[in-house]
Amino acid sequence: MPSLSPVERAVAERILADPAAAAGLSISQLAAAAGVSDTSITRFCRTLGLRGYPDLRLALAAAQVAAGEEFAVRVGADGDIAAGDDTRTVVAKVARLNARAAEDTAAQLDLGALDEVVARLAGARRVEVYAAGAGAVVAADLEYKLQHLGLVCAARSDVHRALMGAAHLTGEDVAIGISYSGRTGEVLDPVAEAARRGATTVALTSDPGSPLATAAALVLTFAGRESDLRTGATVSRTAQLTVVDCLYVGLAQRLEEHAAQALHRAQQAVNGRAGRDGRAQAPTGGGRTRHA
Repeated sequence: MPSLSPVERAVAERILADPAAAAGLSISQLAAAAGVSDTSITRFCRTLGLRGYPDLRLALAAAQVAAGEEFAVRVGADGDIAAGDDTRTVVAKVARLNARAAEDTAAQLDLGALDEVVARLAGARRVEVYAAGAGAVVAADLEYKLQHLGLVCAARSDVHRALMGAAHLTGEDVAIGISYSGRTGEVLDPVAEAARRGATTVALTSDPGSPLATAAALVLTFAGRESDLRTGATVSRTAQLTVVDCLYVGLAQRLEEHAAQALHRAQQAVNGRAGRDGRAQAPTGGGRTRHA
């Protein structure tokens, strides 16, 4: 969806609003419903890799048969949140959209690219993660997970600090850019700098045709569509965090004993900070300890 032109996106949104009904429309009827020309429908089909409109109708009909009764339920429940929705409807839609984002991300994730990113991370001297806005939350989670496994990692949401960090990377390092649109300048610039320094660059984005995806050596895409009411919403972060968790588990499996030891040391350090009574331990060098 993000990589489609405005006209193609209008067609896609009309189809997704009621796929079963769209499968029964003629090309002219669908064009009228979407507010576009018949030629635009044909171009839309070719963008999807189909030979023409008959193939699109067949694909929609096949999807409906394969999904059975669940097809109509999922389409109806996964609609965008409307300004007039009541609380019950909002809660139901939010929960279903978030769950669907994780499922769709898993279904379309490039497993070969995922394995390659895991391999590069396992051998990295240093890892830098760049993000801005809502993506900074995901970057911080990735930083936390990689540090837990003993990797040297820094998440940067300030573009100046990101550029400084990228300037010191080498061919032994990995730089990861996180951007829903793949067009965030604060992410694009440090990723480009990291690439100039020879680091392996990774894009985590919803748009495989975006500038970020084009600039990175490895691309991991996620599902999860933002709407006017949910810009920077949990649905896209859920999809991004699904990819982050896959990276984390894959890396832990690859590092095996090293990961187990790193996790144990980190857990010991955290657990050792508080005594059994929940108060902070006194420092060995003496001095006062403030109790929380």
